[in-house]
Amino acid sequence: MRKTLLKILPFLLLINFALTQDVDISRYIYLLRVGDVESVKGAIDSLKKIYPNSVNLKFLEASITEDAQEAVKIYYDIALNHPESEFSDESLFRIFQFYYAKGDYEQAKKELERLKTLYPASPYAGINVRFPSAGEISIADKSGRRPSESKVDCNYSLQVGAFVDKNNAEREKEFFESKGYGVELHTKFKDGKLFYIVWVGCFSDRKEADKVKDEIKRKFGRESIIISTVGIR
Repeated sequence: MRKTLLKILPFLLLINFALTQDVDISRYIYLLRVGDVESVKGAIDSLKKIYPNSVNLKFLEASITEDAQEAVKIYYDIALNHPESEFSDESLFRIFQFYYAKGDYEQAKKELERLKTLYPASPYAGINVRFPSAGEISIADKSGRRPSESKVDCNYSLQVGAFVDKNNAEREKEFFESKGYGVELHTKFKDGKLFYIVWVGCFSDRKEADKVKDEIKRKFGRESIIISTVGIR
């Protein structure tokens, strides 16, 4: 009996080690950054069998979850229930990003303050964010011009620039405003950097956005990208 226990003890220790240790997901984070989502999806199920209690895998799964609300729930779980995780502060930062992108600046501000309080040593805690006031965002009508009194469903906009330097973004914004277009200035965090995004127009369907995209290219030689703003405005 003793010999049998001695034989299986290393195996039991190995299982226990796997259950109590977490998996290094740095490789998979890199794959996500280069756009190889399918490889990450294929690896998660196999990794879960080896690391069923992995907090890192929860973070990885949230990163590829298409439903943003569901992803936020996972991030909350990591940030608040697993403060020892190496991704706890980043999880809370992504929650902040979610509310900021939605335009819920009040909640975004609360989450940023929570981040700074719970994880003061985090590199994300040192980020200073300027939250826009209601009067700072101008909405264009569906033609891409100045706002009219009629209400328009803003499903698309044209992204005409993404700048690290806010002054450059302001100049781009002023250029299109001087040409009579409605312009919005947004911010977006990517890979730990803050970008200032310039949107032109407010369009109910993609065809309208295409027309103004061609117009901007023809008149000013400026390239732009059609983006969906559903759920963001």
